[in-house]
Amino acid sequence: MLEEKTQLDKRRSKAKLDVTDAANVALFLAAFVGIWQFVFLLRIWPEFLMPSPAMVLGSMTNLVANSSLVVGTGITLLRLAAGFLMSIGIGGAVGLAMVKFPGFGKTMSSFAVGLLTFPSIAWAIFAILPFGYNDMAILFVIVMASVFSVMITTYSSIRNIPPIYLRAASNMGAKGFALFQHVMIPAATPSLILGIRQAWSFAWHALIGAEILITITSEPGLGYVMSSARNFHFMGDIITIMITIFAIGIVFDRVLFRKVEEKVRSRWGLDDHSE
Repeated sequence: MLEEKTQLDKRRSKAKLDVTDAANVALFLAAFVGIWQFVFLLRIWPEFLMPSPAMVLGSMTNLVANSSLVVGTGITLLRLAAGFLMSIGIGGAVGLAMVKFPGFGKTMSSFAVGLLTFPSIAWAIFAILPFGYNDMAILFVIVMASVFSVMITTYSSIRNIPPIYLRAASNMGAKGFALFQHVMIPAATPSLILGIRQAWSFAWHALIGAEILITITSEPGLGYVMSSARNFHFMGDIITIMITIFAIGIVFDRVLFRKVEEKVRSRWGLDDHSE
């Protein structure tokens, strides 16, 4: 009974926090829109440079009606999924190899840190020459922008596992793949999730920049829609795409990654029980 009451109290506390977070977000958005409308009424810039919230809402309605926003979002998310999954596969495999071979790990970690600071727009310019203006060039940019983060995260997460965990498991007979599967991966998972979360943000930033620079008219993503709006000075459309990019980032961060992180922390007893 006591355990059930404790679990119920935790769920109630979490529900209250979720409601509070939602209220804070709504309050912030209301204040932002109010300031935006006030600046519009000051007429500091002409309407085509600083549209009102209502005008942007009209642009959003038009982009939804002609399917540009829906199709562009779908294509962009498909590219993101393909490129990011490739980054996780390649980065995870190389990261494990870095752990297995310490000499290679030390050399590769320094090399990866250097490439991690490389601007994604530079990868986009480079990708145009060997791949041309196509999806392969965009996928290349996504991978190069995020794979090194996955690589470093895998390497550092496993290397930083407390040695006492490994010694205790070895004393109880765990070795080889069983030690890796049941001890090393669970111990490294919280750090891995944080690293993958960061790598996703790198991939998302790189993708939008690549779509703006690498124009593909046959499969127009959000970047292409934004670039087209810029060419015709449709500021309402540009702000609509910016809002869409922001909303997708918030949804992935708060709905997907945060929920996965909470479940992992709960599974491995890393929750804060002080509430």
